[in-house]
Amino acid sequence: MWKPAISLNWQRDALCAKPENKKYMQWFHSKDSVERNEAKNLCFSCPVRKDCLQWALEHREIWGIWGGKDEIELRRALSVAYNGEERKRNRPPNCPYCTARPSKLSTSIEKLPPGGRWTRAKVVTCTECGFAWRGRSSANAVEAYQADRENKKKERASRKKP
Repeated sequence: MWKPAISLNWQRDALCAKPENKKYMQWFHSKDSVERNEAKNLCFSCPVRKDCLQWALEHREIWGIWGGKDEIELRRALSVAYNGEERKRNRPPNCPYCTARPSKLSTSIEKLPPGGRWTRAKVVTCTECGFAWRGRSSANAVEAYQADRENKKKERASRKKP
């Protein structure tokens, strides 16, 4: 079940926040592929990886490594360009947490906690791992993928009928 990512309490348990891992901090924004891979490896053993990734997606963090995903992977999951603008991609996002195919993603409209400007949000949920994040452009991409898939099924069915 989706809960909005409004608290940063998870950061105190993050491996990257531990003093012994301070040397890795600059690697999360490095251009060097070896350093970036080391940073990602730290993420994959982190107990709060899921919270970190959800925070990044819901707050449109499209620079650096968050939850084991780099800029390209984050933007693909959000269906946005390098400047953060919504972008129609040739392929819809996979689950950014478990990499499940788009057919395993579902969308819903959820109520947001009171006190903000918006009262509802589009949420994408992976049926494989349960990971969920708020993202209008992600949800739109998943819905377009599913509509396209449904149309192709109907086309195939109509061709089979004599």
